[in-house]
Amino acid sequence: MAKSKAKWNWEVGQPPPPLDPHSKVKHQVVTDYLRRYVSVLMANEKIPNLKLTLVDGFSGGGLYTDGADTKYGSPLLLLKTIEEAEALLNLKRSVVQRKVDAQFHFVEVHKPTCDYLKHALKAEGYSEKIGRSIAIYQNDFDEVYKSIVASAANRKGGQRALFLLDQYSYDKIKLKTVQHILSNLRGAEIILTFNFDSLLSFLTDSDQFHKITQKIGLEEYIDWDGYAALKAQGRWREIIQRQLAYGIWKASGARFMTLFFVTPLGDAPWSYWLVHLSNAYKANDVMKSVHWQYGNSFGHSLEPGYFQIGYKANQDEAVTRQSGFEFTQPAAFDTELLAASIETLSDKLPRIIHGCTEGISFSSVMEGIANQTNATADIVRSSLDQAILTSEIQVVSPKGVIRTKGSSIHQNDIIVPHRQRSIFL
Repeated sequence: MAKSKAKWNWEVGQPPPPLDPHSKVKHQVVTDYLRRYVSVLMANEKIPNLKLTLVDGFSGGGLYTDGADTKYGSPLLLLKTIEEAEALLNLKRSVVQRKVDAQFHFVEVHKPTCDYLKHALKAEGYSEKIGRSIAIYQNDFDEVYKSIVASAANRKGGQRALFLLDQYSYDKIKLKTVQHILSNLRGAEIILTFNFDSLLSFLTDSDQFHKITQKIGLEEYIDWDGYAALKAQGRWREIIQRQLAYGIWKASGARFMTLFFVTPLGDAPWSYWLVHLSNAYKANDVMKSVHWQYGNSFGHSLEPGYFQIGYKANQDEAVTRQSGFEFTQPAAFDTELLAASIETLSDKLPRIIHGCTEGISFSSVMEGIANQTNATADIVRSSLDQAILTSEIQVVSPKGVIRTKGSSIHQNDIIVPHRQRSIFL
């Protein structure tokens, strides 16, 4: 992507632009998720291959400088991560090798940057793959995404796709584009950057911004009638964040969404979201586990009881060299947020379960609360310990086995208020 000519400018023969600390974490979230994604889909060792489409809609030049070092940008990270994931699948296999059959689509609108990307790919040994498994587009993403979707849809068994849409601002991707991708590819997922602070910093009830929010697809989700009153209350940014987040989820058409807050280094930086959108609960749960690994900050901006996990460069001791949460040792962050999450869910979930007179499966519970909590399935299991211990609820397996602790709950187990246990025994 091109942030500005002064900072993000790729030109063949010149050093690549610098890599910001927050971008390092963003890259780690994406690559770690991709590793886990492949591992989950290939968990059954009898599966010989995985067909996958990987799309980088704002590719950039593929390289950055990091002090005296050169670091990979997202296109090369996607390529290298798939190679590593495939090698791991075959680590103990000497005869029949398993294959991750990935097609890569890299989209970059700026010609000098696109030329630099081609140069970087060739320097890394990918010359023969360009035009075969690697497609490069010097276009705006909006002009080519439909052909990319069609290409992925036409691959036999290849409708699994991950779209990385790392726009710098908030208005380069229309949510109808996201909806088209998710509705036309059964296994599509999207990681979308949305700079909500940038939007909120300039947001006004004006014709200009009505046109912008209409273009994105968020106009109907912002309470313009109550906008003036919200600003007078002082907490309007939190309220509008809730509206924006809800609007992204609804307008995208995704069943599941999770947000990762990222705040760059600086005195007054603009925070943004990494938004993960999918139609599979398992994908949502895997992404949340990645958030727990890399987060060092959380807040309560979207709705009561909903904790957002995120990253703030100002709280990363590895960046600031000052006291605070250390990115490489996030135990303090994890402990505090974990306790708060379990406490909230320990109170909320039994109430939900008592409203289900016929009982409810654990998988249905997870799908029902996925967009209201940062908790993974394992955290939710832990939050049910107390209710099981006090007999407030009872958990019964399909074969009639009564679970005695949350960690032993399986996906298909039925959870019922204790008064209904005779139905299942």
